[in-house]
Amino acid sequence: MALHRGDLDVTQRAAEVDKLLHSVGLEEFQHTRAGSEIIRGLSSGNKRRLSVALALVKRPKILFLDEPTSGVDSASAVRMMTFLKNVAKAQNIAVVCTIHQPPASVFAGFDNVMVLSMGRVAYFGKAAKMNAYLAGINHAPTADTNPAEFILDLVNKDFTSTASVRAVLDKWSEGTGEAYGCDMEHEDGAPLALADFERAPFAKQLAVLTDRSVVVARREPLAYLVRLIANFNATLFFGIIYIETRDKVQAQINPRTFFLMFCVGIPMQFILVSNFIYHYQWLSLKKEVKDGMYHPAANAIASWIVQIPMMFILALSSLIPMFALGDLAWESFGIVLVLYSVTFWAFEGLAQAFSCFPNVIYGLFMFLNIYFMAFLFCGMFVDPEDVVWPIRVFCYFLPLGWTLQSYMYGLWHHMDNHKGVTYCTPGDALPQGGVCTAQGFYCYSEEDPSGAVCYGETGDQILESLSVQFTIFEAKGHYARNIGFIIAFGALCRVGYVAAVYVLTKMYGGQTPAEPSDSYEVTVDDDTSDGDSTVHGSELAITVATASFAPVAKDDPDGTTFCFKDISYSIPGKKGAPDKRVLVDVSATVHAGEVLAVVGPSGAGKTILLDTLTYGKGPGAPAGDITLDGHKMSRSVFVEQAIYVPREDNLWPTMTPRQHLEFAFKLFRPTLDAESLETEVSELLSVTGLTSCQDTRAGGFLFKGLSGGQRRRLSLAVALVKRPRVIILDEPTSGLDSAAAAAIVSLLGNIARKCKAAVICTIHQPSALVFAGFHKVLVLSEGRVAFCGERGDMAPYFEKVGQALSHDANPAEAVLDLVSKDATSEEAVREILDKWEASKDSKSLALMSSGVEGKAPPSRRGAGAGAVASTAQVFKRQLSLACVDPLQYTGRLVAIPPIVAFFGVVYLASRDTNQKQVPFRLFYLWWVLALPACMSISTLIGTNRDNFSVVYEIRAGMYKAWSYAASTSLVQVPALFLLAMCINVAAFAVGGWPWDNFITFSLTITATLMFFDNLAQLLAVAFVNPVLGMLAFLGVWSSSIIFCGLVFRGEDVVWPFRLFYYVMPLKWTFGSAGYDVFMPSTFSGAETCVPGAAITYADGTASTCPPVGFYCDGMTSSFGCWGRTGEQVLDTLQMSYESLSSTDHRGRDIGILLAMVAALKLGYVFILTKKVSATDSPQKPAKVSPKAK
Repeated sequence: MALHRGDLDVTQRAAEVDKLLHSVGLEEFQHTRAGSEIIRGLSSGNKRRLSVALALVKRPKILFLDEPTSGVDSASAVRMMTFLKNVAKAQNIAVVCTIHQPPASVFAGFDNVMVLSMGRVAYFGKAAKMNAYLAGINHAPTADTNPAEFILDLVNKDFTSTASVRAVLDKWSEGTGEAYGCDMEHEDGAPLALADFERAPFAKQLAVLTDRSVVVARREPLAYLVRLIANFNATLFFGIIYIETRDKVQAQINPRTFFLMFCVGIPMQFILVSNFIYHYQWLSLKKEVKDGMYHPAANAIASWIVQIPMMFILALSSLIPMFALGDLAWESFGIVLVLYSVTFWAFEGLAQAFSCFPNVIYGLFMFLNIYFMAFLFCGMFVDPEDVVWPIRVFCYFLPLGWTLQSYMYGLWHHMDNHKGVTYCTPGDALPQGGVCTAQGFYCYSEEDPSGAVCYGETGDQILESLSVQFTIFEAKGHYARNIGFIIAFGALCRVGYVAAVYVLTKMYGGQTPAEPSDSYEVTVDDDTSDGDSTVHGSELAITVATASFAPVAKDDPDGTTFCFKDISYSIPGKKGAPDKRVLVDVSATVHAGEVLAVVGPSGAGKTILLDTLTYGKGPGAPAGDITLDGHKMSRSVFVEQAIYVPREDNLWPTMTPRQHLEFAFKLFRPTLDAESLETEVSELLSVTGLTSCQDTRAGGFLFKGLSGGQRRRLSLAVALVKRPRVIILDEPTSGLDSAAAAAIVSLLGNIARKCKAAVICTIHQPSALVFAGFHKVLVLSEGRVAFCGERGDMAPYFEKVGQALSHDANPAEAVLDLVSKDATSEEAVREILDKWEASKDSKSLALMSSGVEGKAPPSRRGAGAGAVASTAQVFKRQLSLACVDPLQYTGRLVAIPPIVAFFGVVYLASRDTNQKQVPFRLFYLWWVLALPACMSISTLIGTNRDNFSVVYEIRAGMYKAWSYAASTSLVQVPALFLLAMCINVAAFAVGGWPWDNFITFSLTITATLMFFDNLAQLLAVAFVNPVLGMLAFLGVWSSSIIFCGLVFRGEDVVWPFRLFYYVMPLKWTFGSAGYDVFMPSTFSGAETCVPGAAITYADGTASTCPPVGFYCDGMTSSFGCWGRTGEQVLDTLQMSYESLSSTDHRGRDIGILLAMVAALKLGYVFILTKKVSATDSPQKPAKVSPKAK
């Protein structure tokens, strides 16, 4: 309002807001947050109303809406369209909206309508006169037809032949093109009065948008609050882990350096969260900018104004625990706060720039890539001078290196002196052997006889010593220069963000429609074999499963009867509140060959009823009787005799329909020989209309495949392999268009008769044609029954009780309106429910005899595959999937070796086996081991996707949980060994590692990858939401890096945190891998000698050999002399990197890794088994009065 109506003062603006809230019916929710995936807020219907209200603030003359009734029930759709019509009339606005499949009650509210098909117009004119036009072209709809459904079917080439559709389109083209029947009438609105649009001045925009950014910062937890808490806890955690670094001794200097690095690096990773929130703000920003609400630069500057103080607050949350627990010098707090804040600001700009990607995952991935590169090239893991051009440019372009240089100086320069240093005169012989180096001090202790861990007493001395390994460190701050570079990086990111906003919102370069031309061509699917080009009235053909089957006789010995009686469901109340009854005494009977449709408004209890009938695990307690042919059912009987087809299609993306069916037949009906199996599969493909797409992959979010209708039919086909007596489906037409929905229902009816099965399905808002395909109907509202019986008896029943159905065209719409309290009233709905409860039909259902205990009828499919056979079949399928599914192994086989080779190029200088390159060779090893392990996150994504299919197949009785776990393990081991071999070839070839231990190194990598792959599998089944699983995986992976023994010593960590040091895998990985990389090598720059023997340096200085048996001639510092042999190097490194050892513990380390893998695998099987075996069996029926709800 403040942006579009800048002429209003505060009082007038408040009055206009109240008026608008009243007009859209949002007064009750005016202080409710809109909500998101994280926080609850407005319902979908109210969000639609709010979107319309925001559009009306602009006082537009034309309002465009895309699918305003999408995802809402019939009553909400009618209410929305009535509201729009009232707004159009009251404000003299032209409203243009697209709509998918309007029910008759919605269509009746349209003034004009345009029908499109194949890019052409089939009708444009008055909605009320459309039937007259259709009659004029010899396509008159019958009196009881919804005009919208009729014409949509008429111009849908899935319902009608392509030639017939073209004939209808050509009929319209023969006319003048003017709207049909649109002469001005008295009820039409006045002509639109166009007015000039004035946007608020830039300063006003900036002020208003800044206020909004402040509100978002305060109320949206993902904006800053989550990061503030995460930053504080992260540095607090590191402070506790590194608590021993408070001791000012030489052995704690290297761990303290990593402590300081993690305290600045890890909080930067949490900025990933801001990428998420900026992306969803970007989705709103695009619309608001295109609507002319404000200039994109104003919004960008407003966000930056809020970012600046928030960066300081985030920096404070990180630094306070770091300084308090780390015993750091508080006089350096000010400059460190500034460095921290500007670095946060720079990475915040990076996250904001990447938020403009069309998919939030792309932005997150790009941010993580830059973050890891900033970490790699920050100067602590690689010497910039050793990096080849042009890769070296990253060392100077990315901001973390500049931050660390000034940050480390600011902290170390003011730090208290460290003990363990003895001063000497450079060149003098030392008592323990060797000579005093140019730094003028040395260190000696029994723990460090070589004096290698000797950095200095003062902070500046320590920085000079650390610069031998971390070359970016200096005894100078360079504050102004480095802060300038960091700010320049952040500014560049923001310039890129503004440029992206300009381009993507098409502020410039937008397309204006060209002038009409006579030379154009519309390309449509050609179908020249359709024959007759005309189609009349009800002669619309469904192209799937048109063959009809005779009804199943009630005395058919192979028939079946499925009954459920007095089904109730109660959910325990919270904090002493009474139980909530969501189902009350629901009963019905379905015979073989019949399809029962369960309908009702949102919240009627349809899903809970299906969960009860399928013995699913829910939040409450079910009660009632479920019988099959007079025998009480149980979960085990349901698995044998019935099948449940959920709303989501649980298919394998890379498998074709034929492969799905072949797999199902081999498990459900293993006795079929190859010829019979081929015949059965082909017949089922034909029956379900899948023959033409039998070799098309099902598809998923990575690649396209079957259409929605084909996926539904394939799900049903897989269920039919079991030859069930009962088929239960949840929303089988969900997300399908009119043609596909009608085809599915027609198919269900034919299958019910052909397979002599009882079919039950829930349905959301069936069209007239869909509703006509059902035999029986169960109408639910508020958990109670409003009607249950034959479809043809429904309208007479409601007329008998004084509630005649108003829409003869579609009884389903009429009855849903009757039993929806949003469309009528709560009292009227309760009256309808009470009348059914008092009716004779209801009492006759209630008198159904309960089932008797005893043996259920035999399974039609016979015995399924045994344990060994089922495991073998699952193994064959998983092996096939492993070769084609990029989320399992092929994607990593392609991606990881080049990444490892890239790191090898970055560390190309470490091929030289000299003293300087010893730590960089170790860091390269660190990246080689850590990054491939992180890439196992792709397994989590794929397994989470596949788990829905796995759980469905296990619950359907195809195989056992342990069979799937064993099969995946049999594929996993060789696949990961192959991946390890590919990784190692790249690492050994580029990194110049010795090939002597290639095989043992490969075994270590394989065991490590197995750990993280099995961790991914465990988390994928433990968390339904993959984002939560990914966060947990990254948490374990990050902890493994921290507790790997390379960044602190395990003995310095306080309990119980020290436990992580032993249970995280990378400690054992580094112990074994480090031995393989260093032991066979010889490193120049150091000479071996006999401890105590006389030695002479190159400058003629005489001394004795140090106790460690080696010395480095010509070095300016004792730090950096690691040893001549691999054994000496490992012994020296072990003083700082505890997981390394010159003793061969490879067998032990690999064994521990495999034991961890086994524990994870058992955990996966346990959780999967628990998930698939979770069930609720209805208990003894308990009659409950509806008033007790």
